[in-house]
Amino acid sequence: MPIIELSICDLAQDSIERSRPHLDPDRVSYYLKHLDESTPVVVFNVNGNLLLADGHHRLAAAQQLGRSTVRADVREGRRSDVLQFAIAVAQRQRGLSRQQVLDAIARRGQRPAEN
Repeated sequence: MPIIELSICDLAQDSIERSRPHLDPDRVSYYLKHLDESTPVVVFNVNGNLLLADGHHRLAAAQQLGRSTVRADVREGRRSDVLQFAIAVAQRQRGLSRQQVLDAIARRGQRPAEN
C-alpha cells in the first residue's frame, strides 16, 4: 500500500477520543521526538469512514506537535478487518491473548461486532 499524508481531521474521531485516556504518556513522549522516523499509522477505509487501526500514540504525538496530517497506510476493509488487525498488533506488541485484547477494547467502550 502506498503511504500518504492523511489529514487528521478526516479520521473518524470517536474511537480516537475514547482511546485518549488510555494512552501511555511515555510512548507519546517517545513519538514526540521520533515521529518522523516512525512507521506510518494504519487506517482502514470502511465504507468511506477512515478508522485508525494502529497508531494512537503516533497520532497523539502528531497532534501535540501541531500537525494537521499524519503519514498513513490506508487500506480498504470492513470493521471486522480493523478489529482483527488491532488484535494482531496488540498480541504482537504486548504479548496479550486475543481475549485480553478484546477485554481491553470492551473496557474502552468500543468493542465492535466480530463479524
